[in-house]
Order: sequence, then structure tokens, then C-alpha cells
Amino acid sequence: MSLLLPSPEDFSRPATSRRQALGWLAALAGTAGSLPGMAATGSSSPSSLPQSADLLYQVSWGPLTLDAEQHWRLDGKRYTLSTELKLPLAFKNRRYVSHGTVGEAGLVPDLYEDLEVGDPKPRNVAQFDRAAGQLHYGRLDKLKTAPLEPGMQDMNVLSFQLAFLGLQAVGKPMPVTNGKSVVQHRFSQAAATPVQVNGKTVETVRLQSTAVDGDIEVWLAPSLGNLPVTVVRGQDGKSLRFVASSISFKP
Repeated sequence: MSLLLPSPEDFSRPATSRRQALGWLAALAGTAGSLPGMAATGSSSPSSLPQSADLLYQVSWGPLTLDAEQHWRLDGKRYTLSTELKLPLAFKNRRYVSHGTVGEAGLVPDLYEDLEVGDPKPRNVAQFDRAAGQLHYGRLDKLKTAPLEPGMQDMNVLSFQLAFLGLQAVGKPMPVTNGKSVVQHRFSQAAATPVQVNGKTVETVRLQSTAVDGDIEVWLAPSLGNLPVTVVRGQDGKSLRFVASSISFKP
């Protein structure tokens, strides 16, 4: 599904245009999404994920700057990931929540929800029905069904899966759902540069995928548990960039 993005200038227009623009922005963030393992040169071996991680991001989109926070928890093999995009003024924050397990091949999603904070009913969901081999996604009152492909991820936890796999992710087909559609991605390693996090310079490993429905880049920091220090979503010449300003985690 193609995602039509507004320009940052739309926020200087009347309230209806600003509300529509923020809706589009939140939708792109939800197609966006994470954590530990590769050595600075990139490891070919899967790695373990931390017990907990808390990340603060600055989100830039043209001249607009927002804040986001992400919280990862691992209880045994069960994980929960919550990512909240903080929208301005009277708009409700958007929260993306993922549940699942961690197996030998990485993350095995069970449920993804796209929510407006304060509203218990999700705007969109992705339900991974492994017994039936089906993915149910969309609005709860209009769920669609698709085959549950091997290795399928939800967009919120995609970066965690990339971090777990390390360079084993390179070249592998990776279907990803944002609760509205399913997009086929295939990641490659790209040139990376150091970034500033927690007031320090850290080396990174960069994985990227180009798809018809949007590009994705994830920059992982091996010295910080391989957590995602930068995540970029791009489409139609526009980009939404998450840059970590603070990271804390428990291995």
C-alpha cells in the first residue's frame, strides 16, 4: 500500500489540514520501528536481546521535530515493545505495541496494535495466527487475511529482529506488516558513520532495504547492546528520521 505523505508546510495551514498531516505522520511512524549483538564490523552470528531497554528519540520530518520513546521488556521468552510518538498540542499521542516470543531464529510476533493514547480500541492490528498459518490485519471491524509467511515481522519490532540476526539478515526476504498492508523487504549492509549517543561517539552498523512502498534504514550500535540509534523511513522523496538521544539497557 502506498503511503501518501504531507509536506511539513501543511502544519501552517488550517486545523483540518494539520490534523490530516499529523495522521499521515503518525501512520508513517507506525510503519517504521530496535536491539543487541553485532561486533562493530558486523557479526554473522545471531545475538541475545536485553532484558530491558529504554530509548528516547528525537524525530525529525522536514522542519518539524517531535519526541518519541521506546520501551522493551523481555520476560523469559516473552517480549513486549511499546513505542510512543508524542504529537503536539491537542493531538493524541500514538502508541505502537508488539507482543510475541523470542525463538532460535529471533522474534516470533503474536500481536501488533496501533493505538491513540487514551483510546483502548486499536486503530489497526496485526494478529499472527500460527495455528492456521494466517495473518489477520487491519481495523478490528474489517480484518483482512493473508498467508502467514515465514519470518514475518511487524514494523514496530523489525529493528530488534535485524539486531538479533546481525549480518545473517542480509539478503533474506523479510515480509513486514504495519497493520495495514504487508511489504516485502530484503536488507543489505551499507556504509555507516559514528553517531553521538549519551554524549559519546559510538560506531554503528547500518542495514537498509529499498521497497516499492518505502525505504528503511536501521543503524545499530554494537557498544550499546546493538540497540537502534537511528531509524529512517523514506517514501516519495520524504523521510522520517528517529535519532536516539538517550539509551539505557539491562543485558
